[in-house]
Formats: sequence, C-alpha cells, structure tokens
Amino acid sequence: MPEYEAPKGSRAALLLFLCVMVSALFVVSIYEPMVVVCVLCFIGFVVFWAIYEQPKLDTYFFQLKRARADLSLCQFAREFDCRNTDTWIIRATYQEVQSILPTKHLVPIKASDNFIETLKLDEDDLDGYLAEVISQRTGRTLDDYESNPYYGEATTVRDLVNFFNCQDRASTT
Repeated sequence: MPEYEAPKGSRAALLLFLCVMVSALFVVSIYEPMVVVCVLCFIGFVVFWAIYEQPKLDTYFFQLKRARADLSLCQFAREFDCRNTDTWIIRATYQEVQSILPTKHLVPIKASDNFIETLKLDEDDLDGYLAEVISQRTGRTLDDYESNPYYGEATTVRDLVNFFNCQDRASTT
C-alpha cells in the first residue's frame, strides 16, 4: 500500500509568509499595542495547554494503551467482513487514525472507538487531513462524497472504514 505523499510547499513562500507576519505584527504593535497583548495572551494559552493539559491526555492514552496491550491491526481487521470490505481501507484507516492521535503513544484502535469521546479527536481532524490521506493511500476518490450513506454519520472508526468502502475507486487514467 502506498504511503501518503504530502503536497510539497515552497520554502521561499514560507519565508515570505513569516516575514510578512513579523512585519505586520511590528507595524500593528506601533499603532495598536492591544493586538500585541492579545497575541501574547494566545501564545501564553498555548504554552499553558502544553504544560497543563497535554500530560493529562498522555496519561489517558497511556492507560488506554495498557488496557489494549493484546490488540493489534490483526484484531482490528477481524472486526470487519473482509469479503465485503477492502483490506487496504482497513489498514490505512487503522494506521492513519493511530498517527493523528494527540499523544506520543501508539494506542491500538478498535472499530467501535468513538472519535471524539474515546480518541479525543475533533471534527477538523476527520474532515480535512485524515480523509485526504486515507483517500490517497487506498486509491478511493472523494468525488460525490455527499451521496455516501455514511457522509456526516462517521462517529466511529468502523463508520470511517465503511465510508471509504462505499466510495468509488479513483481512476488511474
């Protein structure tokens, strides 16, 4: 199965963007010092979250990993009817959901895991990046996804596998 190939970005564009942002912050700080205060508060909030909340998530995922020590991709795949479900979708979904978990621990995934309650993911993770990655890795298209019976209903990992299983294969031409 192919690995995900992220679109390449230009380093020059990134450098230009950073220069524009720093310049804009400098100019704004002269005329509106409160904006700088708001930006610094936002940065402080992010640092606070990283120091205070992230260890709680790591503890949660570490306990989940220990509770599921005997589970693997094989047990995950057995939760599906492999005669009617593309095994590439099963594998890619397992690997990609595991890779976006907000922890450094490799937590075994169950088909019944709820994205928000169990895996602590938000809808933005599912709608954008994750769907694009699974689509590319499995050779499934995201065209006409609104007509998919699982569209807007994917709350568990099983639902996501079923969503991609209902999508058409991408044409190779």
